[in-house]
Amino acid sequence: MHKIFELIERSKKIAIFAHINCDGDAVGSVMSFYNYLKSMDKDVFVFLQRPINDNYYYMGINEVANIKFDSSYDLAISVDCPNTKRFGEFEKEFFKATESIQIDHHIDNEQFATVNCVDSKASSTCEIIYKLFTENEIKIDDSIATCLYSGIITDTRRFINPNVTSNSLFVAGKLIDCGANFDVLNYNLFGRIKKNEFEILKLALNCTEFYEDGKIAFVGITKKMLDKANADSTCTYRIIDQVNSIDGVEICALLTENKYRDNMVSVRTKQKSAQRICKAFGGGGHLRASGCRIFVPFNIAKEQLIEECKKEFFRND
Repeated sequence: MHKIFELIERSKKIAIFAHINCDGDAVGSVMSFYNYLKSMDKDVFVFLQRPINDNYYYMGINEVANIKFDSSYDLAISVDCPNTKRFGEFEKEFFKATESIQIDHHIDNEQFATVNCVDSKASSTCEIIYKLFTENEIKIDDSIATCLYSGIITDTRRFINPNVTSNSLFVAGKLIDCGANFDVLNYNLFGRIKKNEFEILKLALNCTEFYEDGKIAFVGITKKMLDKANADSTCTYRIIDQVNSIDGVEICALLTENKYRDNMVSVRTKQKSAQRICKAFGGGGHLRASGCRIFVPFNIAKEQLIEECKKEFFRND
């Protein structure tokens, strides 16, 4: 995709975007491009809706996100985002750019940019970025390697997701050779749990509900529960994988009340389509791991989400 780097070469002011409720792949993709563009002396603007989980701060995202704005940009780069609605409050900033690029691996991508680089078979957007950088002879230093490895290892759930290929492992090995900082990324991503994360995890596990003979698991976290644990929505990301790992669970849904009439949803499945469940609410993502938001009161959102999970459970296609 030489066109991508032609656009970058002739652009001075470049804005980078990723999806709301950002994960390791989104942050790793943003920061790998940020580090590359800064090395080229570009004027870089980063837009990523907060809150951002501070477990990702080691990549430097807290120091660059939403720090400055401008009236227009030469180029907008979207990473790890299937549509512009998922930019949240920064969607309008994306359309200030004269031209745009997107790099993504979601199966429901809407091909919304001037140049679209989408590979739904890739394990992560960071895996695609590695390929783009190496094919265009861009140096991957230790900082970029750490960001790219972080995206791959989180989106593959430490290489156990079905999206893992032999290329995913090959790229991970190459990033190790490039100097990815294992000690820092492993500690921040997997080796630490903050006290408020632990407190909300206890509350969540204690109120987990099961449907259809234990095949569907639902976890509902209210704003009151978050306040009790002195937590916010970024503290809940570990919960869904804990519950989804329960033997016999086929569909797991996590509903978090961010504020009144604004609920964040994460869905994981083992065989069914998490993407289809979330698409019913305007969201999407991966086949087995997806997300969305539901803008109704919490109890109504709960009913609607459980109903969609049941529909998906009984589908035969």
